Amino acid sequence: MNSIFNFRTYELSFRFAKPYLWISFLVMVFMLFSGSVIFKISNLNSMVLSFKILFYLGVFLSHYDVARRKRLTFYQNFGLSKIVLILNSFLIDIALSLIFINLIRLF
Repeated sequence: MNSIFNFRTYELSFRFAKPYLWISFLVMVFMLFSGSVIFKISNLNSMVLSFKILFYLGVFLSHYDVARRKRLTFYQNFGLSKIVLILNSFLIDIALSLIFINLIRLF
């Protein structure tokens, strides 16, 4: 429980999430600009958030593979489990996405 309140946890989670953040951000931008013609803005928010949930569920399931599980050894040495890493990555991604969507709405 102490690892949740430690800054090192979020630093390591951000390091783990960088490639996934780029993929998620590019898909979100594509969804925002292509879907803005078809859907309302409120539907776009729910569509983007549901995509992110499914995306990180896929990331979680993909780490059951032995080769991907070995990549998590570095993070497990710091006491972070797979669930904590992916959940923190998801929360970081949601926060950045909401900030980006609100900035887009201003213009």
